[in-house]
Amino acid sequence: RDYKPTGRNDFIDLILNLKQYKSITCDRISNMKTGKNEKVEVPVTDDFLVAQCILFFAAGFETSATTLTHTLYELAKNIEAQQKVLDEVDTYLRKYDNKLVYECVTEVPYLEACIDETLRLYPVLAVLTRDVMEDYTLPTGVQLEKGMRIHLPLYYLHRNPEFFRDPEEYRPERFLPENKSEIIPHTYIPFGDGPRICIGLRFAKMQM
Repeated sequence: RDYKPTGRNDFIDLILNLKQYKSITCDRISNMKTGKNEKVEVPVTDDFLVAQCILFFAAGFETSATTLTHTLYELAKNIEAQQKVLDEVDTYLRKYDNKLVYECVTEVPYLEACIDETLRLYPVLAVLTRDVMEDYTLPTGVQLEKGMRIHLPLYYLHRNPEFFRDPEEYRPERFLPENKSEIIPHTYIPFGDGPRICIGLRFAKMQM
């Protein structure tokens, strides 16, 4: 990319944008314990940028491996789903002369659906942590004050029968392109949602 951002807003662009600054201002990590809003200035050096790249790969290693393990476990129990995955992968390999390329992610929808269903049953993160941005009252009458930290229980959310029929069953078909529209928005968020969604989502899917 000739060492210049392209506007694609991906991880490489973020690193190239960071490189243009001598330092960045961040929240002090101790704020999580103290509740304060102190800032700290961090110099942007080559070592700092390399550390971000290493973290990007390292952070995705264990989570992807865990998800793959659970996927293989579920496919071992569900022979019909296993055969569909094998047939789909075999069809893809015949089409591309036994070569795997990045575009394969979009051409194996059933395999991707199996991974999505695994992430529903076994979310890598049990909870998501978010800060309340403004005062809000829940339908139950519980009041959330601005600045309060809340935890969203993904395991419960993804297995809630109100949102997913037969939630304890492994059904990859839920996530096939023709069925995804039936999933209520914000009820399936293994990678988070909104502006803080996991930056490694696409990388993780490609890796698996």
